[in-house]
Amino acid sequence: MAGAATTLFSTLGVSFVVCVCMVQAWRRVIAPVIPSYQSCGEEERVFLSSSFVSFYPALTAPFLAYAAYTSLPMDDASLMTAAPSTAALRAVGISCGYMAYDTIICLANQELRKPLIIGHHVLSVLIWPYAVLHHRGLYMILFFIATEITNVNQHLRMVLLKLGKEKSKLYVINGVLWVVVFFVVRIVPTPYVIQRMLRSSYAEYSQFDFNLCVLSTPIPFMLNGYWFYLLFSGVVKFLTKKKGKAKDM
Repeated sequence: MAGAATTLFSTLGVSFVVCVCMVQAWRRVIAPVIPSYQSCGEEERVFLSSSFVSFYPALTAPFLAYAAYTSLPMDDASLMTAAPSTAALRAVGISCGYMAYDTIICLANQELRKPLIIGHHVLSVLIWPYAVLHHRGLYMILFFIATEITNVNQHLRMVLLKLGKEKSKLYVINGVLWVVVFFVVRIVPTPYVIQRMLRSSYAEYSQFDFNLCVLSTPIPFMLNGYWFYLLFSGVVKFLTKKKGKAKDM
């Protein structure tokens, strides 16, 4: 376990530092050369820097999670007790490092201080390293990390919105694509993933491990359902409003 812990926590630390470096690069180098950024208020700038940093885990950890899937034993007896590969440890480390950073940013900025997001981050940072290092529920954790690829669309939308590009074609296309990708990546596989989890063996789990699994695993699925409802209704409302304005012209 020592070697795995070293890989995981060193990756976590590096991930945290990368996030800090990215926000500084955004504020000092990238943002100043964007013309529309100059007219942004402080609140918009907070969201922009947060979204820019969020591209990092969304474009790295999911691909490591996909790679780690290929080494998982897919039989029911060992699926939920699989040992992590190096790719899996890196994926978890990147995700947890980012979430540790983002928790601090959310707490420091009232605009980002959402209890739901903070709770999601804190629980993941506390539970995932323990579970992975004790060979508990890696299959589920990799699935949750892999679905973070949908955050690319989410944060691209935020960047375009805060830069005043909400009337652009790219904003509309990205919004519709976000709904489609979110549904395909997060919602469609859910029944299969849950079915595999339910039929797997938990004979090696302690009572604590089993209770932790039962209590924590449903949370991301419930959040995905809630977020998809908000996402879908928001896009429908936006497109309906846009269509209404077109008719009035």
